[in-house]
Amino acid sequence: MNVLKFTTAVLLVAFICTSDDLNAQNSNFQDNINWRSMDHALSLAEQQDKLILIDVYAEWCPYCQRMQDEVYPDELVEKVVEQYFVPVRINTESSQKLRFMNREFTQEEFARALRYQSVPTTYFMNKDGEVVGQQPGFLPVDVFSSLLEYVGSGAYEEISFDEFEKN
Repeated sequence: MNVLKFTTAVLLVAFICTSDDLNAQNSNFQDNINWRSMDHALSLAEQQDKLILIDVYAEWCPYCQRMQDEVYPDELVEKVVEQYFVPVRINTESSQKLRFMNREFTQEEFARALRYQSVPTTYFMNKDGEVVGQQPGFLPVDVFSSLLEYVGSGAYEEISFDEFEKN
């Protein structure tokens, strides 16, 4: 009987640790955004013709926490993220593994590969895995939702953010 309980527990832990999108989630996040793992995000971005939004954060960072508590849970932000992006969260201090372009990284290594300078930093990546833009720092909901619309709609390829904001 104990062997059965132990085997069941091991299988349950293995399932949880290998589940693609369960690993991408963190129970502290209060938003309704469907955060994905990096390799799954690349696949979905290709299938759905979307960009990838990467939230690079640290657990100790008060501005990261404000983004998680105040900005991402906003209905407009959630709507724009769902419309244009496949979202990914990367913890700058995590040893959790991820796959990107057939290579394995820890989240910490991947954040360094993105060359982040501060947290939070939001990266925008195309479906080919190329960074098309980044925005460091905390942004209030109105500015962040406008930025998401600007990048997600492709307006960044034609006009400046200031021009976009005027329209």
